[in-house]
Amino acid sequence: MIQIKGTYAKASNNNDTAVEVSKYEGNLKVEIAPEIEQPSIELYGVKSKVVVKVAQLLKDGGDKVIDAAKSFNIVDSATAKTFENNSKKIGNCLYKFANAGENAANDVRAQLPIWLKKNTEISKGIAENISIVVAWAIRGADGLFL
Repeated sequence: MIQIKGTYAKASNNNDTAVEVSKYEGNLKVEIAPEIEQPSIELYGVKSKVVVKVAQLLKDGGDKVIDAAKSFNIVDSATAKTFENNSKKIGNCLYKFANAGENAANDVRAQLPIWLKKNTEISKGIAENISIVVAWAIRGADGLFL
């Protein structure tokens, strides 16, 4: 219950129609609708599909990703060899980025070198280069691999 006292009040509805009330005193009962809980929905958009596709390509040996990166001069021979030897592990790691949406490539670029350093014997520099290739593949996969 809300008590209103005053000599002038002005209110508007959603249509911007003003309602003026002059000299009103009394009680106004206002019912407040309970808040409706919105269901949680997970969306798998294009970027999610791209991450999964790149992960699958890497789990299958990584040849398509590595060959594409070589043809665009994104990766050197030494990095490509290390990348190929660890492509299945990297592919498995990528699945955790499947729900990252538009940030997937940036998240992979930032977090993959750390994961590689902890879970493989790859040097920091090579890990950085591999993460650049994987982020590039995610950004371009819809045109390159899909």
